[in-house]
Amino acid sequence: MSVGFLIKEGFSGLKRAKYPSFAAILTIAISLTLLGITYLAGVQLYSLLNSMRAQVKIEIFLLPTVTDSDRAQIEEALQRYEGVESFRFITKKEAAQRFKQEFGEDIYQVLGTNPLPVSYTVEMDAEHKSSAAITEFVQAMRRYSGVDEIKYRQTLLQLVERYYRGAAVAGGVLLAVILTAAVLLVANTIKLSIFAKREIIRIMRLVGATDMFIKTPFIVEGLVQGLLGAGLALLLLSGIITGTNYLFVGIVKTDIEMGYPLILGLVIAGTVFGFAGSARSIRRFLTTEAG
Repeated sequence: MSVGFLIKEGFSGLKRAKYPSFAAILTIAISLTLLGITYLAGVQLYSLLNSMRAQVKIEIFLLPTVTDSDRAQIEEALQRYEGVESFRFITKKEAAQRFKQEFGEDIYQVLGTNPLPVSYTVEMDAEHKSSAAITEFVQAMRRYSGVDEIKYRQTLLQLVERYYRGAAVAGGVLLAVILTAAVLLVANTIKLSIFAKREIIRIMRLVGATDMFIKTPFIVEGLVQGLLGAGLALLLLSGIITGTNYLFVGIVKTDIEMGYPLILGLVIAGTVFGFAGSARSIRRFLTTEAG
């Protein structure tokens, strides 16, 4: 028999089990939609983390008693340190100007003097902007004579990184649960189609039909369910993204976009769900029948 006949038989299986097939398609769609939301949330959180890291600047404040020799050693250390992208020396005059820009007050008029210390503003490269890398750098610089205090947005950066790690773990667990649920539901739906055609399958085996010939229609049925579920998921996700962008317009800097990687990923995931569920079900049936 032709390949066209086998594919046609696969589609006919959807008609014979309309309600179970619809339930499987809907479950796959909801599962993939949740996966898409998890992915987009991860992308946004990662973008926030990178944005936070990009804004992190380290301030190394020096003691009033710092000597030229101390400064020379500090600058040499900054030049040699692998993760330092750039650094800049801030004089007391520049510190006073920055104070006026930030607080709108002239420190000389407020205090009559300038107690602000000289400092270095340090920027790390992209590979060394994590909390752990910056902490290691800070510990190394605190050993130098003349260094009084080192400040950066440590708590906030650690908080964002902790949330990102937690979200990654939660996303992995959710992925495993969704994958299992979707595959099992597709398998149960295909099982109903197999049960309805069990006598025909037995006759086909008696007349010498190969396992591949018997499997193909059910594999096609599972693949179609997966693709239809993926298509429905893309529609649901598109609506969710549109609504989210509308509700949060002006609050977030950039709109959330679905993007081709996500679209392709959901289509592939839907296909895998359908294939895995149908393959699992028909394999177990044929094994049982053979036994």
